[in-house]
Amino acid sequence: MRQLNNSNSTMSVATFFVLVVSVGIIAGVPHSFADDPVAIDTSTPAKVATTQQVDDAEADKQASLKQITYDIKYLSSDEMGGRKPGTPGIELAVDYIVQEYKKAGLKPLENGTYLQEMEVGRQLVMDKEKTHLVFKGANDLNLKLELGENFQQLSARKSFDLDADVVFVGYGISAEEHNYDDYAGVDVEDKIVVLIRREPQADKEDSVFDGVRTSRHASGRAKVTAARRAGAAGVIMVNDGATATDEELDELIASDRFGTLSIPFAQIKRSVFNELLKTSPLTSPTGKSLDTLKKIESLIDEKLEPISQPMTDCTAQFASVFKVNQVKTSNIIGIIEGEGPNADETIVIGAHYDHLGDGAYGSRDPQGRREIHNGADDNATGTVAVIELARRINKRDKKPGRRLVFVCFTAEEMGLLGAFHYVKEPIYPLEKTAAMVNFDMIGWLRENRLTLYNGKTSPQFAPIFEEANSGFDFDLKVAVGGGSDQIPFNQKEIPNMFIHTGQNEVYHTPEDDFEAINCEGALKVIDFSERVVDGLAALPKRPTYGTPRPPRLGVMIDDANGTVVIEGVTSGSIAEKAGLKEGDVVLEVDDVAITKRREVNQMVRRDAGKTVKMKLKRGDDEILLNVELKK
Repeated sequence: MRQLNNSNSTMSVATFFVLVVSVGIIAGVPHSFADDPVAIDTSTPAKVATTQQVDDAEADKQASLKQITYDIKYLSSDEMGGRKPGTPGIELAVDYIVQEYKKAGLKPLENGTYLQEMEVGRQLVMDKEKTHLVFKGANDLNLKLELGENFQQLSARKSFDLDADVVFVGYGISAEEHNYDDYAGVDVEDKIVVLIRREPQADKEDSVFDGVRTSRHASGRAKVTAARRAGAAGVIMVNDGATATDEELDELIASDRFGTLSIPFAQIKRSVFNELLKTSPLTSPTGKSLDTLKKIESLIDEKLEPISQPMTDCTAQFASVFKVNQVKTSNIIGIIEGEGPNADETIVIGAHYDHLGDGAYGSRDPQGRREIHNGADDNATGTVAVIELARRINKRDKKPGRRLVFVCFTAEEMGLLGAFHYVKEPIYPLEKTAAMVNFDMIGWLRENRLTLYNGKTSPQFAPIFEEANSGFDFDLKVAVGGGSDQIPFNQKEIPNMFIHTGQNEVYHTPEDDFEAINCEGALKVIDFSERVVDGLAALPKRPTYGTPRPPRLGVMIDDANGTVVIEGVTSGSIAEKAGLKEGDVVLEVDDVAITKRREVNQMVRRDAGKTVKMKLKRGDDEILLNVELKK
């Protein structure tokens, strides 16, 4: 789900609505709203099911639960890598969804595939075959490193080819306020510097570098900036021993952790640096050989004095090549044809299947971790709802009354790009699109409430919700939000709804994993949605677009002196047509005394569509007016 600024959308606040559905209590699962309950008709007697029918229904339910559980778990697995467009992980998701469309028997597009291809921008890609780091030194040292195995290219975003002497510069810190400068007295001009991550005495409370907290000098960007100012051609970093666990000592950082920096920047494993020290050891101020990184760190920590120096006879060849690729991705579309008089009309059933990859953009993780964001709720759950509905509906003997187009949208997290592309190049005419049903984050059913944005974009929706209800307790309430794939359809004034189980604390973080999902709750949402789709498909006439708005009386009111005085009347308004005038004092509405401005506003909302009797004082006279509160 993408958060959108409403000022960038053509929709007003009044186009968003919330439907709260109470669907039986699930222990241990945490949700939302209420206002204006929709009446439920319970006059029709229930049919008594046989024992066999009950057993069959339960078996179907368990089979469905097992299937969607597997689907959600697989689509949100680490194997998918966060399903970011342009990555191998999202292609695995595409393969799976296409496979399930085929199993469900959905009709493909005219090109014979289920893919509506599109481009979503350009991507700078490192050519891994042409990226290398080689150290050469004494005793015929020729140490060739493997990208991603024992070294990582961290931040450069343009091609480079360096061949330079190597200089060790401690922690690569220039801190005048602490009288500490790893670059003092050492020439690094056009050299490749090797430095230690973070800062000296990182595990000591009394360290001048903010104790055990990391100071501003510890960041990778600060180190690269200091190296560039000293004239270095490139930077190679190795993990420090103070803050890393034994398992983390040789851990490599994500390749784009630091974004774009000013000079080439790489990381090598500690084991690699220790190998270099065997042939090119450092020398302490007293002449002792420092042939391990641990010895070097201990000496710097003890004295808090730099021991920067060239690494004897050691050179590095560091090169990387970049190329620009078009990022191609696809909406995944399958079709169930309808039959009957409305078979040429379309209902779009959609959900986005992309997510944030490793969280380089869009992550809400407070620690800024560059880890896989699996997007189990956002939006593996919605994707699975689309697939499951396709399975159920297409195995029936009877076709639906309208064509159903199932769309797993791409690039929603990049700005609803897949949905906008579909609306720009629809598979079937938008003027023949009766409705759009969108799923986004349906895996956190809490207190058995279901949010449905835009649930009033058609007056025909409410009876369908009641019929789909099966005795549940609905409440409708206006809400602001709904930044998801229904927006482009709403902008085209196509009746739409966005089915959602509410925001949660793991949204857009690495913790949005399968383990956080309420699969039984997601199944209940799918069951409800199946009945809603059936209701939409069976409507004798296509639903009309329009958000009912409360009437506006059309007056300016002041109540500062304990009386409700009309200070102005809008031309053509309900008030003007009823005969209200500037200076009138509102005394009563339907025999109820009015003493505050908000009571007039409450009356307008409460009695919308009715005619009320308003007692006014005009000059010395009291008058009664009939006010028709038309919507």
